[in-house]
Amino acid sequence: MQRNTQAVFFDAGYTLLCMDPDQPTVFLRVCSQLDIEIVHEHFAEGVQRANTLLGPRQPHDVPKPFSQDAVDRFWTEYNRILLSVCARNARDAAKAERVYRTFAAAITWRVYDDVRGILQTLRAQGVRLGIISNWTGDLEDVLERVGLRSSFDFALDSARLGYEKPHGEIFDEALRRTGVEPASAVHIGDSPEHDVDGALAAGLRAILLDRNNRHQNFTRAPVVQLLDQVLEYL
Repeated sequence: MQRNTQAVFFDAGYTLLCMDPDQPTVFLRVCSQLDIEIVHEHFAEGVQRANTLLGPRQPHDVPKPFSQDAVDRFWTEYNRILLSVCARNARDAAKAERVYRTFAAAITWRVYDDVRGILQTLRAQGVRLGIISNWTGDLEDVLERVGLRSSFDFALDSARLGYEKPHGEIFDEALRRTGVEPASAVHIGDSPEHDVDGALAAGLRAILLDRNNRHQNFTRAPVVQLLDQVLEYL
């Protein structure tokens, strides 16, 4: 802890938690339940299309503050775009909303194997711990179910707060709750834009977690493949 790190903030999805079963498996099960015929070989293309058209979002793209309704509309539109590419039928907004809500109810989350150890290490060193996540309103419930809630001083769910990464307001709220200066805080996450760029713009330090080695040429912040490796940069 040579850099006087007093607080460490984590993203949630694909930093602390992953879907189990994974996203494609759950999506295909949901579509089958709803009698939506999916062309499997077009699924990846549909995900890419939705990601390209709707994200990553920048601060000027999202009204401030936004509501739970806005979150629901975003994910309904995401699924409408996805279905427009890979579904043979049921491409309308009403069906997309049913897919979104059924999918959200069907998700189960698993804690990555390297999470609990690093949290225990940081807590033993007196570091304040928080979560800053672009989530859909039920983050606290998910953390309770997987046994992580008590490991953190707070968890910021963007749908509850009304601001999402990379907005500076969500990072400012994390700093306010810990009472530390930006330079004494580090944010760790898997998104170059939402996590790294958002944190740096707010004056924090940042670490990119690249579990699948997708960002080999990334240079805007330190990059690690496992959470155990972040200690070197704190």
